[in-house]
Formats: sequence, structure tokens, C-alpha cells
Amino acid sequence: MVPFRRNDSPGPSADKGIEGGEVIRRREITVEREFLSIRSTPEHSFTADCPYCGHEVQMLSADAAALAVQTTTRAIHRWVEEGRLHFIEPGSGRLFVCSKSLQQLSSTPQIPSGESQ
Repeated sequence: MVPFRRNDSPGPSADKGIEGGEVIRRREITVEREFLSIRSTPEHSFTADCPYCGHEVQMLSADAAALAVQTTTRAIHRWVEEGRLHFIEPGSGRLFVCSKSLQQLSSTPQIPSGESQ
């Protein structure tokens, strides 16, 4: 470690710091940081604001939505493409469906509940 003076200005006062016992020790500390970012989406559902209806609702995965209304995942994807279900696709690329829109859609009589693949 190299001592340095508290008053680094040139002149007689600079020397006074060392002779007067006002030596300050300088320490260098190196901090290394590693960041690990993990994006995790819930397996089957989570609560979020639906961008279509503006309500805080349970967002269901396509598989969970299909089980809830006793249909296939393929039917869920088709209803999303037709604009009949509200949905979001977070950064994971998985499809999550608004439970409120799913409930409204499943209560309409024109939707067959046991669609085959």
C-alpha cells in the first residue's frame, strides 16, 4: 500500500501532512459481480391484467384452459386465432388465456365442449 497525503496540493502544506502524522492509507477493493437472470413463468396459471378486458384475472396455459372447458389445446389455439379468447404471450412464447373470456365463451351454446383433435 502506498500512503498518500490528505492535502495533495503542492507546497509546504503538503509535506506537513506526512510529518504531522496525518497519513491516510489507501485501499483498493475490487468487486466482481455475476448476474444470473432467470425468467420463469408459472406452469399452468398466474394472475395478471388482461390487456383486452382490463381486469385482473387468472391467466391459464392453453393446456389448463383446455382441461377447464373439456376440449383440446388445438381448439383453444383456434379460438385465440379467431379472436374469441383474450390471451397474452409472455417472453417465454407460451400462450396464456384469460379465464374470464374463457368462461364467457364456454357458456355460449355454439361451442362444442368435446371437440376431437
